[in-house]
Amino acid sequence: MEAAVVAGVGPGLGSSLARALAGEGYGVGLFSRRSASSEPVAAQIQARGGKALVVPVDVTNRDSVISAVDRVRSEFGVISVLAYNASGYGRGPFLELDPNVILQSFETGTMGAVHLAQAIIPDMLRVGHGAISLTGATASLRGRAGFAPLAIAKSSLRVLGQSLAREFHPKGIHVIHVVVDGQIDTPRLRAREPGRADDTVIPPDAIAAVIIHAIKQPRNAWTHEIDIRPYTEKF
Repeated sequence: MEAAVVAGVGPGLGSSLARALAGEGYGVGLFSRRSASSEPVAAQIQARGGKALVVPVDVTNRDSVISAVDRVRSEFGVISVLAYNASGYGRGPFLELDPNVILQSFETGTMGAVHLAQAIIPDMLRVGHGAISLTGATASLRGRAGFAPLAIAKSSLRVLGQSLAREFHPKGIHVIHVVVDGQIDTPRLRAREPGRADDTVIPPDAIAAVIIHAIKQPRNAWTHEIDIRPYTEKF
C-alpha cells in the first residue's frame, strides 16, 4: 500500500479529497489542527473498508509536520500523494490590517505546503512517481480589495507549484494547481445562506473527482493548472 496525505481536512473539499484518495486504495493521513475536524471522515473511510489515520498537526510548524509525516509513513508506507488544502485567510481594509494577519495567512497558505513538500517529495523520488495537488482560489490570479492576506498566500502557492512542477515533473512527480473560482458548497456556507441555489456553488466531491482524474493522467499528457467554477460564475 502507498499513502496519501491530505492537509486541511474539514467538512468541505478536504473531506472529499480524503474519501476519494481512500477510494483509490491509498492509506490516507488526515491532517488538521484539531482531530475533531478529521474524525468524521476517517470514520466514513474506515466504514467503507479504507485506511485512514487522523493526525492533528499545525502545518506552520515544521517539527509538527515532520512528526506527522513520519506517523503516516510508519502506518501506511511510502507517501506518494500530497493534497494541500490548508488555507490562510484574513481580510479587511489594508491600512487597518495587522501585519501578523498577513504573515499567518502566508504561513498557513504557502509555507505549510513548503514544509510538507520537503518532507514528502523524497518518498516520491525514492519510488519514482508521485503527485502533489495544491488547492488555489480566485485569489491565486488576482487580488481583490480588502483581501490582501488571502491574495498574498494563494498567489504565492501558485508560483510555488510552478517551481515544483518545473523541477520535479522530469523526475516523475506530477504537480497540479487547482484554481477554485467560486464558493465551495459546505455546511458553513449553507448555514449562512440557506437559500443559495445549487448552480452557484461547487460540490466538493466534483473538485476531488477532477483532481483524481489529473493524478491518474499518463505521464505524456499531464495537466499542471486546472480552473473550476460554476457555469453561472463570471470570469
